[in-house]
Amino acid sequence: MPQRPRALEPSRSARDWFGAELRHWRKARRLSQDALGASVHVSGDLIAKIEKAQRPCKPGLAAALDAVLGTGGVLARGLEHVGRDADNRGSDVDRPDMSRGASHPAKSSASSLPMVEAGERRSVGKQIDAAALGSAMTLMNGEVRVACRASDGRVTFVTMPRRKLLRGVTAAAGATPLQAPGLSLSLPPTKPVSAGLLTSSMHPVENFRALRRSLVECDNFLGPRNVVTDVQDHIRRVQQLRQEASGRDRQDLMQVQAEYAEFCSWLYQDSGDFRAAQYWADRAVEWSTVAGALDLTIYTMARKAQLAGDMRDPLDTIDLAEAAQRIAPPRSRLSAMGAIYGAHGHALRGDERASRNAYDQALEVVMGPDNDGITRGRWLDAAYVEAQRARSLLALGNHQDAAAGFERAVCALPTSYRRDRGVYLARAAVAQLHADGPETAAASGSAALVIATATGSARIFTELAVLDAKLQRWVSVTEVVEFREALDNVMLHDV
Repeated sequence: MPQRPRALEPSRSARDWFGAELRHWRKARRLSQDALGASVHVSGDLIAKIEKAQRPCKPGLAAALDAVLGTGGVLARGLEHVGRDADNRGSDVDRPDMSRGASHPAKSSASSLPMVEAGERRSVGKQIDAAALGSAMTLMNGEVRVACRASDGRVTFVTMPRRKLLRGVTAAAGATPLQAPGLSLSLPPTKPVSAGLLTSSMHPVENFRALRRSLVECDNFLGPRNVVTDVQDHIRRVQQLRQEASGRDRQDLMQVQAEYAEFCSWLYQDSGDFRAAQYWADRAVEWSTVAGALDLTIYTMARKAQLAGDMRDPLDTIDLAEAAQRIAPPRSRLSAMGAIYGAHGHALRGDERASRNAYDQALEVVMGPDNDGITRGRWLDAAYVEAQRARSLLALGNHQDAAAGFERAVCALPTSYRRDRGVYLARAAVAQLHADGPETAAASGSAALVIATATGSARIFTELAVLDAKLQRWVSVTEVVEFREALDNVMLHDV
């Protein structure tokens, strides 16, 4: 009987990420390790060892794999990160093996934990496994939101105090209290900020902006739970500096404060805490208006439309998007952002023509000359427009075109945008279920799951919960069994 594939931990190192990515693309193309190896003139055993991060991949082989698998160069680009990270990984003996007993997670004594669902609070018993920390997502009130397999098989989300989750995990593991890396959900005491910072070699405005850029890069790769505490701490420090500043310094610090607030809103949106996301977006609009940063105000209004789309509120999505477009410079990227998020609102209402026209309008802008003089939103490109269009096509039931659009979007993503890759893969999996069948859908879902576990992205877990429900008709398919068992291993369970 063939051995089950080793569970991969792409967050552990760049080499582990590379192996998980290679396995995803191989399964998506329905190739065995031996078949893929033969296509690039190496053994199937070498492919297996690269997937398990036991052997490095050489640049020439990565390029050959990209060509055979049609990845758009993902593996060759990812190899740059592998080289920088090659010597930073600890030994296997220094880590608990979370992959053992995937089908039988360690159990604790049943405890009564609050579950919030459809506005109701009820108590249910849970089996808590240490791996459940992988699906834990930050909430603003100091609690965590964790994916849970209900007794009827559905995936829901439970909200509980972080300490209670960690106590349950400790009981399950029979060990000393666990410290989840990056899962610091309470703000540390604010340190005093010296007024002398305003006259240091680097102005605090530029210093905090540089720190924010670093946190954005960290969020791209590690997810929101690893950076949200730092972001809120920086907001408080900027507020302190504003107390001692005057004139242009105070205005510029207010703009920096607004930039951090908008970023904080995004972190909570990705964590699934929509109320907190709305709170910080409102602060960003207020503070950017006070600072006179119109471009940031428009940007945040467009982002509020995106948030309303995630909350599946089509009217608010359209109204907020149109508000952003009204105050944005015509044919600017900020105007295109409003068009994109408004297009999804139209899709949620079932208006395919309005959705298509809005996407075409946005695509025309981003494909045109870049001379609007606005620096915010430079990440917006044709690939992003098409990824959002694919999401709307999925909402409209056009699964074939949605699956093709998501595949192009995944190929076009930079390697560092790992969390976005997980979102696209999870959404693609739902479209692929209808367009290509359960095997392809489950393979994409499994690839998205390893990213969701590493980043704690509620957007990914929410899409995977939809996929899981749809896959219940194919519980005898091997790929579906593997996906559902892996999903079970990072969730709480009703008892």
